[in-house]
Amino acid sequence: MLKNLSFYDDVAALERYIGVPKGALKNIPIYARVGAVDAIVAVREMEKNSLFRPGLYYIVLADLKGNTEFNAKYGDTQGDIRIQWFQTCAIEALGKIKPSNYSAYLKAIGDAALLIFSSFEDVVKWSDQFTILLKSMSDEYAEVCEADDPNIDVDQQIADFELRARRFAHLGEVRFKEASDPICLSVSQTFKIEKLFDREELGCTDAVLSAVRPLLPALELIELFNKDVTLAGQAQISKTHYLVRK
Repeated sequence: MLKNLSFYDDVAALERYIGVPKGALKNIPIYARVGAVDAIVAVREMEKNSLFRPGLYYIVLADLKGNTEFNAKYGDTQGDIRIQWFQTCAIEALGKIKPSNYSAYLKAIGDAALLIFSSFEDVVKWSDQFTILLKSMSDEYAEVCEADDPNIDVDQQIADFELRARRFAHLGEVRFKEASDPICLSVSQTFKIEKLFDREELGCTDAVLSAVRPLLPALELIELFNKDVTLAGQAQISKTHYLVRK
Protein backbone atom coordinates (compact mmCIF):
# COMPACT_ATOMS: atom_id res chain seq x y z
CA MET A 1 0.00 0.00 0.00
CA LEU A 2 2.51 2.61 1.17
CA LYS A 3 6.06 2.02 -0.02
CA ASN A 4 7.97 5.07 1.29
CA LEU A 5 9.76 3.86 4.42
CA SER A 6 10.18 7.41 5.71
CA PHE A 7 6.43 7.40 6.17
CA TYR A 8 6.79 4.60 8.72
CA ASP A 9 9.63 6.34 10.59
CA ASP A 10 7.59 9.38 11.68
CA VAL A 11 5.90 7.55 14.53
CA ALA A 12 4.03 10.52 16.03
CA ALA A 13 2.54 11.43 12.65
CA LEU A 14 1.66 7.79 11.99
CA GLU A 15 -0.23 7.50 15.26
CA ARG A 16 -2.21 10.65 14.49
CA TYR A 17 -2.87 9.52 10.92
CA ILE A 18 -4.24 6.08 11.75
CA GLY A 19 -5.84 7.06 15.05
CA VAL A 20 -4.11 4.69 17.47
CA PRO A 21 -3.23 5.66 21.06
CA LYS A 22 -0.12 7.82 21.46
CA GLY A 23 2.91 5.57 21.90
CA ALA A 24 1.25 2.51 20.34
CA LEU A 25 3.79 2.26 17.51
CA LYS A 26 6.84 3.76 19.20
CA ASN A 27 8.44 0.51 20.30
CA ILE A 28 7.40 -1.72 17.42
CA PRO A 29 10.44 -2.52 15.23
CA ILE A 30 10.28 -1.01 11.73
CA TYR A 31 10.07 -4.40 9.99
CA ALA A 32 6.93 -5.23 11.99
CA ARG A 33 5.55 -1.69 11.90
CA VAL A 34 5.13 -1.62 8.12
CA GLY A 35 2.65 -4.49 8.00
CA ALA A 36 0.76 -3.25 11.05
CA VAL A 37 0.39 0.27 9.69
CA ASP A 38 -0.70 -0.91 6.24
CA ALA A 39 -3.40 -3.11 7.79
CA ILE A 40 -4.65 -0.33 10.07
CA VAL A 41 -4.71 2.19 7.22
CA ALA A 42 -6.85 -0.30 5.29
CA VAL A 43 -9.26 -0.47 8.23
CA ARG A 44 -9.47 3.32 8.47
CA GLU A 45 -10.13 3.61 4.72
CA MET A 46 -12.84 0.97 4.99
CA GLU A 47 -14.48 2.82 7.89
CA LYS A 48 -14.21 6.15 6.05
CA ASN A 49 -16.24 4.70 3.18
CA SER A 50 -18.89 3.18 5.46
CA LEU A 51 -21.76 4.70 7.37
CA PHE A 52 -22.07 4.10 11.09
CA ARG A 53 -25.74 3.28 10.83
CA PRO A 54 -27.98 1.93 13.61
CA GLY A 55 -28.79 -1.75 13.31
CA LEU A 56 -28.37 -5.28 14.59
CA TYR A 57 -24.71 -6.21 15.08
CA TYR A 58 -22.41 -8.75 16.64
CA ILE A 59 -20.74 -6.73 19.38
CA VAL A 60 -17.26 -8.03 20.22
CA LEU A 61 -15.31 -7.13 23.34
CA ALA A 62 -11.67 -8.16 23.68
CA ASP A 63 -9.95 -7.77 27.03
CA LEU A 64 -6.22 -8.06 27.78
CA LYS A 65 -5.52 -10.62 30.49
CA GLY A 66 -3.04 -10.15 33.34
CA ASN A 67 -2.37 -6.46 32.85
CA THR A 68 -2.83 -5.45 36.49
CA GLU A 69 -0.27 -8.01 37.61
CA PHE A 70 2.15 -7.04 34.82
CA ASN A 71 1.91 -3.34 35.70
CA ALA A 72 2.46 -4.05 39.38
CA LYS A 73 5.59 -6.08 38.64
CA TYR A 74 7.19 -4.05 35.83
CA GLY A 75 5.74 -0.55 36.12
CA ASP A 76 3.36 1.63 34.14
CA THR A 77 5.76 2.33 31.26
CA GLN A 78 6.06 -1.34 30.33
CA GLY A 79 2.37 -1.86 31.07
CA ASP A 80 1.47 0.93 28.65
CA ILE A 81 3.47 -0.80 25.90
CA ARG A 82 1.54 -4.00 26.56
CA ILE A 83 -1.84 -2.23 26.28
CA GLN A 84 -0.82 -0.24 23.21
CA TRP A 85 0.38 -3.32 21.36
CA PHE A 86 -2.79 -5.18 22.32
CA GLN A 87 -4.94 -2.40 20.85
CA THR A 88 -2.77 -2.28 17.72
CA CYS A 89 -3.28 -6.03 17.24
CA ALA A 90 -7.06 -5.65 17.59
CA ILE A 91 -7.19 -3.07 14.78
CA GLU A 92 -4.53 -4.73 12.63
CA ALA A 93 -6.38 -8.07 12.72
CA LEU A 94 -9.39 -6.36 11.18
CA GLY A 95 -7.25 -5.10 8.30
CA LYS A 96 -5.68 -8.51 7.75
CA ILE A 97 -8.93 -10.40 7.19
CA LYS A 98 -10.63 -8.21 4.58
CA PRO A 99 -14.13 -8.48 6.10
CA SER A 100 -16.89 -9.69 3.81
CA ASN A 101 -19.46 -7.37 5.39
CA TYR A 102 -19.62 -4.26 7.55
CA SER A 103 -17.24 -4.22 10.51
CA ALA A 104 -15.53 -1.56 12.58
CA TYR A 105 -13.09 -1.06 15.41
CA LEU A 106 -15.16 1.29 17.55
CA LYS A 107 -12.97 2.28 20.47
CA ALA A 108 -10.27 1.43 22.98
CA ILE A 109 -11.36 1.39 26.61
CA GLY A 110 -8.23 0.98 28.72
CA ASP A 111 -7.08 -2.61 28.24
CA ALA A 112 -10.21 -3.57 26.27
CA ALA A 113 -11.25 -3.09 22.64
CA LEU A 114 -14.79 -2.83 21.28
CA LEU A 115 -15.65 -3.89 17.70
CA ILE A 116 -18.84 -4.59 15.74
CA PHE A 117 -19.50 -6.95 12.85
CA SER A 118 -22.41 -7.61 10.52
CA SER A 119 -21.16 -11.11 9.69
CA PHE A 120 -20.32 -13.76 12.27
CA GLU A 121 -17.92 -15.40 9.85
CA ASP A 122 -15.92 -12.17 10.00
CA VAL A 123 -15.95 -12.36 13.81
CA VAL A 124 -14.34 -15.82 13.65
CA LYS A 125 -11.77 -14.76 11.05
CA TRP A 126 -10.89 -11.67 13.10
CA SER A 127 -10.54 -13.73 16.30
CA ASP A 128 -8.21 -16.22 14.59
CA GLN A 129 -6.03 -13.44 13.15
CA PHE A 130 -6.06 -11.58 16.46
CA THR A 131 -4.66 -14.65 18.22
CA ILE A 132 -1.87 -14.97 15.64
CA LEU A 133 -0.88 -11.31 16.02
CA LEU A 134 -0.96 -11.41 19.82
CA LYS A 135 1.39 -14.39 19.85
CA SER A 136 3.81 -12.65 17.48
CA MET A 137 4.21 -9.69 19.82
CA SER A 138 6.38 -11.61 22.29
CA ASP A 139 9.11 -11.86 19.64
CA GLU A 140 8.80 -8.14 18.87
CA TYR A 141 8.97 -7.26 22.57
CA ALA A 142 12.15 -9.30 22.94
CA GLU A 143 13.76 -6.93 20.41
CA VAL A 144 13.03 -3.80 22.46
CA CYS A 145 12.70 -5.00 26.05
CA GLU A 146 14.86 -3.20 28.57
CA ALA A 147 14.24 -3.82 32.25
CA ASP A 148 13.63 -0.59 34.20
CA ASP A 149 14.99 -2.34 37.28
CA PRO A 150 18.45 -3.98 37.01
CA ASN A 151 17.28 -6.69 39.40
CA ILE A 152 14.56 -7.86 37.01
CA ASP A 153 15.12 -10.97 34.91
CA VAL A 154 14.58 -9.79 31.31
CA ASP A 155 13.78 -13.30 30.07
CA GLN A 156 11.05 -13.58 32.70
CA GLN A 157 9.76 -10.13 31.77
CA ILE A 158 9.43 -11.20 28.14
CA ALA A 159 7.58 -14.35 29.21
CA ASP A 160 5.23 -12.31 31.43
CA PHE A 161 4.63 -9.84 28.62
CA GLU A 162 2.86 -12.48 26.48
CA LEU A 163 -0.36 -10.98 25.15
CA ARG A 164 -3.37 -13.12 25.96
CA ALA A 165 -6.93 -11.93 25.48
CA ARG A 166 -10.40 -13.09 26.33
CA ARG A 167 -12.89 -12.18 23.65
CA PHE A 168 -16.61 -12.74 23.21
CA ALA A 169 -19.54 -11.72 21.05
CA HIS A 170 -22.99 -10.47 22.01
CA LEU A 171 -25.85 -9.67 19.65
CA GLY A 172 -28.04 -6.61 19.77
CA GLU A 173 -29.23 -3.33 18.35
CA VAL A 174 -26.55 -0.66 18.17
CA ARG A 175 -27.17 3.04 17.74
CA PHE A 176 -24.56 5.75 17.64
CA LYS A 177 -24.00 9.06 19.37
CA GLU A 178 -21.47 11.51 17.93
CA ALA A 179 -20.53 9.50 14.82
CA SER A 180 -18.99 6.22 15.99
CA ASP A 181 -19.69 6.23 19.73
CA PRO A 182 -22.12 3.35 20.45
CA ILE A 183 -24.72 3.90 23.14
CA CYS A 184 -27.38 1.25 23.74
CA LEU A 185 -28.46 -1.55 26.09
CA SER A 186 -26.69 -4.33 24.19
CA VAL A 187 -23.31 -2.59 24.44
CA SER A 188 -23.88 -1.96 28.14
CA GLN A 189 -24.74 -5.65 28.63
CA THR A 190 -21.53 -6.61 26.84
CA PHE A 191 -19.33 -4.66 29.23
CA LYS A 192 -21.09 -6.02 32.30
CA ILE A 193 -20.41 -9.70 31.49
CA GLU A 194 -16.81 -9.65 30.24
CA LYS A 195 -15.43 -11.26 33.42
CA LEU A 196 -17.51 -14.40 32.75
CA PHE A 197 -15.06 -15.33 30.00
CA ASP A 198 -11.66 -16.52 31.24
CA ARG A 199 -10.44 -18.59 28.31
CA GLU A 200 -8.82 -17.25 25.15
CA GLU A 201 -11.18 -18.97 22.71
CA LEU A 202 -14.04 -16.96 21.23
CA GLY A 203 -16.98 -16.77 23.61
CA CYS A 204 -20.57 -15.78 22.95
CA THR A 205 -23.94 -15.22 24.57
CA ASP A 206 -27.00 -17.36 23.97
CA ALA A 207 -28.39 -14.77 21.54
CA VAL A 208 -25.34 -15.20 19.33
CA LEU A 209 -25.36 -18.98 19.52
CA SER A 210 -29.03 -19.12 18.51
CA ALA A 211 -28.26 -17.02 15.44
CA VAL A 212 -25.08 -18.82 14.33
CA ARG A 213 -25.63 -22.45 15.33
CA PRO A 214 -26.41 -23.51 11.72
CA LEU A 215 -23.05 -22.02 10.65
CA LEU A 216 -20.90 -23.89 13.17
CA PRO A 217 -20.24 -27.05 11.09
CA ALA A 218 -19.01 -24.99 8.12
CA LEU A 219 -16.82 -22.90 10.44
CA GLU A 220 -15.51 -26.11 12.07
CA LEU A 221 -16.58 -24.93 15.50
CA ILE A 222 -18.37 -26.66 18.34
CA GLU A 223 -20.15 -25.08 21.29
CA LEU A 224 -19.12 -25.55 24.92
CA PHE A 225 -21.27 -24.28 27.77
CA ASN A 226 -19.57 -21.62 29.89
CA LYS A 227 -21.75 -20.00 32.59
CA ASP A 228 -25.26 -18.79 33.26
CA VAL A 229 -25.84 -15.05 33.23
CA THR A 230 -28.61 -12.57 33.91
CA LEU A 231 -28.20 -9.77 31.41
CA ALA A 232 -28.89 -6.20 32.45
CA GLY A 233 -32.50 -5.30 31.73
CA GLN A 234 -33.63 -8.93 31.48
CA ALA A 235 -35.28 -10.98 34.21
CA GLN A 236 -34.63 -14.45 32.83
CA ILE A 237 -31.35 -16.34 33.11
CA SER A 238 -29.54 -17.07 29.86
CA LYS A 239 -26.34 -18.95 29.03
CA THR A 240 -22.88 -18.12 27.75
CA HIS A 241 -20.70 -20.38 25.63
CA TYR A 242 -17.32 -20.89 24.01
CA LEU A 243 -16.98 -21.70 20.33
CA VAL A 244 -13.89 -23.86 19.83
CA ARG A 245 -12.25 -25.72 16.98
CA LYS A 246 -13.30 -29.35 16.53
